[in-house]
Amino acid sequence: MSCIYCEHYILYKLKNGYYKCARCKRKFSPKKLEKKAKILKGFLDELTPYKISKKYNISYATVVKEIKHIRRVIANICEEEFLKKENIKEFEEYLYIPKTIKKNPTSIYKAQNFLTIDYGNKIYNIMLSNMKNYDTLTPEEIKSMFIQNKIIKIYEKTLIKNFWLYFEKFIKKFKGVSEEEFFYYLKEAEFRFNKYKIEVKDII
Repeated sequence: MSCIYCEHYILYKLKNGYYKCARCKRKFSPKKLEKKAKILKGFLDELTPYKISKKYNISYATVVKEIKHIRRVIANICEEEFLKKENIKEFEEYLYIPKTIKKNPTSIYKAQNFLTIDYGNKIYNIMLSNMKNYDTLTPEEIKSMFIQNKIIKIYEKTLIKNFWLYFEKFIKKFKGVSEEEFFYYLKEAEFRFNKYKIEVKDII
């Protein structure tokens, strides 16, 4: 075992079960690390919080809280990777329209609008202005405008289009995503599509 923070190999075991690093002096609990590692493994394997809870005998509330934290760390990883970009190849706007619009056309104003960027065979997404800014248009006009664009663009085989197809399948696995959390689910899709890596030490 080495320090989770600085990877130093000299550790002191404390009476409460924690370990203290001889170099950085920070403390950590092997039991907590093991629990976080199991939740992270389940998350990366795309198991639901319920399945992770049952598989590893961890409380459902703990799993949900940890996954929420993991998504925020993932968003930071995506931001850091984008800062390393060498060039931007292309970018295009996309409108994600939930199924609820079929039942309630006015809910199109709750659709999520984002910009997808291809930067050196990697994808990066930026949230755009809220669809409420389009409230001067009727739902039918909005749907027509974006659907026509999508039909034209979807047959262009680019990395951006591949990501959009991937995202559509990815987001359907969840039973509705709130406006507040949508950004983090979008970043999770970006993270998985780009095949980025994350370790337990990243979420500590």
